[in-house]
Amino acid sequence: DGIGLAAPQVGILKRIIVVDIGQGPLVMVNPDILEKDGEQIINEGCLSVPNKNGNVKRPEKLKVTYTDLEGDKHTIKTEGLLSVVISHEVDHLNGVLFIDKVIEEDETTEGVVTKE
Repeated sequence: DGIGLAAPQVGILKRIIVVDIGQGPLVMVNPDILEKDGEQIINEGCLSVPNKNGNVKRPEKLKVTYTDLEGDKHTIKTEGLLSVVISHEVDHLNGVLFIDKVIEEDETTEGVVTKE
């Protein structure tokens, strides 16, 4: 039941992500985060690391450029959950997992990952 997926997670070596936070899927080809603003700490999980969660710092707002499936370029500004998901999925494209960014333990969650 993920809300985002990066192509490398399913064996496709392309810079493509799909995010869907309840407003329909958004496909982003070659997403590039131009600006980050603010900070939020969110307890994340990931389909690539089953049954693990951890608190991660993510930007509150982003400015992102990407190409859609028709080849049109877009620049969007995001905030809140959409910023978190895009940041998380772009990390996958760069070989980074959320467990590499965990900042503190969440004792209320089973299978918690902690930064040592």
